Amino acid sequence: MSRSLPTPSKISQPFWDSCKAEHMQIQRCEDCGVYAFYPVYICPECASRKLAWMPVSGKGTIHTFTVAAKSSFEIQGPLVVALVELEEGAMMVSNIKTATPEALSIGSPVRLTYEEVSDEITLPMFEPA
Repeated sequence: MSRSLPTPSKISQPFWDSCKAEHMQIQRCEDCGVYAFYPVYICPECASRKLAWMPVSGKGTIHTFTVAAKSSFEIQGPLVVALVELEEGAMMVSNIKTATPEALSIGSPVRLTYEEVSDEITLPMFEPA
């Protein structure tokens, strides 16, 4: 079974375009400064509609994670799914690319990497920093 791919929407297309360019951007509220992920029309902190797409550092830490020793997806090695807190404060669910998941822990630093999975979609992933 191959991996399910996201279908970009009007609101998420800038995010997917930035991942394709390998310079991920997420929204930042121009009123309160909070970074928001997944793409939204209204700031989750102050309800402002003034959201701008901003580049992120690509640095983060593992907030929590799980390891699936087997997966029905066509991937190499264990499947690590994590909630990553970006340096900018937003949280995102992604995969951690590692051959040694036992070396991971909550609070481990990670850095952004990308995996091109189709002509249209490049997935943001993380690896140990």
